[in-house]
Amino acid sequence: MRSILRFTFIAVATLLAAGAVTVHAAPCTLAGLNWMAGDWHNATDPAGSQERWTLAPGGVLMGASFEFAKDGTGYAEVMTVRQDGAAINMVLRHFDAALSKAWEERAEPMVFTAANCDGQSAVFNGVGDHVGEHLTYKRTAEGLTIIGDFLHHGKLTHVEWKMIAGKD
Repeated sequence: MRSILRFTFIAVATLLAAGAVTVHAAPCTLAGLNWMAGDWHNATDPAGSQERWTLAPGGVLMGASFEFAKDGTGYAEVMTVRQDGAAINMVLRHFDAALSKAWEERAEPMVFTAANCDGQSAVFNGVGDHVGEHLTYKRTAEGLTIIGDFLHHGKLTHVEWKMIAGKD
């Protein structure tokens, strides 16, 4: 009996190891990113920082977010994840808190292309002036983690937001 259990354990371990070697990230598709949809609130400041993603017609993801500091300064962001030819792009634009000034030029929103996706995470790589920057979205047991690696005046800035599901 012991030898059967040992053989079974070794066989299962071998199959798992072989599977781990051949696992590849799934291609990025709009449908494959539907897990991003939801109402997300910053775990450390649920009222001051929120992000929402919804599935729009045609499978496009539409998003909006805002973040306000205790002193009242802040920003708003409008985003979409959509098919652009063969690529899946996240296109976004930031505004000041009053929505009176866009941070990006009128014809030049920030664009990030989905480069590495699986069923619970996606890495978007910056395009054009944002090459070298990355946005990572990860679905976790606690909610949604958003990681931004941005270049500001040649210096890398790393930011993380731990988001939890909003309670309506």
